[in-house]
Amino acid sequence: MNKKERLLEKFILLLVISSFFFPTINLGIEFRIDDLLALLIIPIFFFVKPKIRASRLNFTYFLIIFMVIFSTLHGYFILKVPPSFRDFNEIIRIIKPFLIIILVDYCNENVLTKYLDIFFKTGALFIIMIGFLEYFNLFDFRSILAEIYSTEGSRYQDIDRKRIIITSGDPNIAAALILYFSTYLTQSLFFRKAVSIKLFYLFLLLVVLLMTSSRTLLIIFVVMIISSLIYHSRKKKLLSIAIFSVCLITLVSFVQFFDYLTIGFSTFQSGENTSMIIRYQLWTDALNLFLQSPFFGWGPAKAIHTTIVDGEHFMLLRRYGIIGYLLIIYLLLGYSLVFLKNKKKISYVGGRIEMLAFTSFFTCLVIFVIMITNNFFSGYQLMPLYVVMITLVEKKIKNIK
Repeated sequence: MNKKERLLEKFILLLVISSFFFPTINLGIEFRIDDLLALLIIPIFFFVKPKIRASRLNFTYFLIIFMVIFSTLHGYFILKVPPSFRDFNEIIRIIKPFLIIILVDYCNENVLTKYLDIFFKTGALFIIMIGFLEYFNLFDFRSILAEIYSTEGSRYQDIDRKRIIITSGDPNIAAALILYFSTYLTQSLFFRKAVSIKLFYLFLLLVVLLMTSSRTLLIIFVVMIISSLIYHSRKKKLLSIAIFSVCLITLVSFVQFFDYLTIGFSTFQSGENTSMIIRYQLWTDALNLFLQSPFFGWGPAKAIHTTIVDGEHFMLLRRYGIIGYLLIIYLLLGYSLVFLKNKKKISYVGGRIEMLAFTSFFTCLVIFVIMITNNFFSGYQLMPLYVVMITLVEKKIKNIK
């Protein structure tokens, strides 16, 4: 392994860490550290030997970038959308995962998966610690986090409405970050030892997830756990029962203490949930705009269209039409087809790559649900780690003869 590879792998790790834990910085214009690091990838290419390979990911993403630019220009020239610098900023941000995909191809996958394993283990402890400090407001931690991470700081300083944001600006994104660690920890239970310790960590992560009071992400957690246990129970039935029991007992015992969850579920059943009623209206508006330009969309069109849709499927259809939407869905969810087609190869490789492959697969399964009420592809904070994981796994699969 050469020195350049070791530096690149550490750079990728730093980018992932910054996307999860570093706040947005406001210097007249808001920017994220991981956005800046992603742009630094461009000059890095001048110092490493070019070896861009043809793959599902970089080919699909190249088409996505082309479609995003085409939709934007189509909106300007055909639909008379007023040009906006914010549209250009959106295009730049969308390029970030593409640069990450290319750079990961330069890395040693065994070393990078080792770094990611450390990231998941230490990151889970960090998330648990921050979650409890924020929820119980020790050392006025809630106010500190709200000021650093949320653009709506005062909204999340309300002690009576205990929805934690951890290191994101929103409880739903915080819950999605927790889900990453929960998924990896769940898969590692089936491939590594120290079961009792990991079960305890999974219990704590689930409690922190409840602290976010994200109804959608709680449902997604249940989907992930059940689908994981169904898959793995054929070989490890007792362990599957133990994991299911820990999660069920935790949910039954603690969910009653989170009013925002219980009230939300009950009002949803009665059709009186205010947030869902607002979402239905936003979805309807986005769908109507999509129908006016179904193939190519409007582009970001931030000068005339709201960025708040609370449903990424509808937002992507509105922005990039059915063609752009299907390309993005194939990029995100196409990994599940790669995984199912290459299960034997993944099992043959084993080790951390296998854990990462399963984590990516079960993450992939819930992304579609996340996008119903939240942003994943357009959320920026959630995308970097996912593209690193699936690029690593698909690269390893392709290298196996």
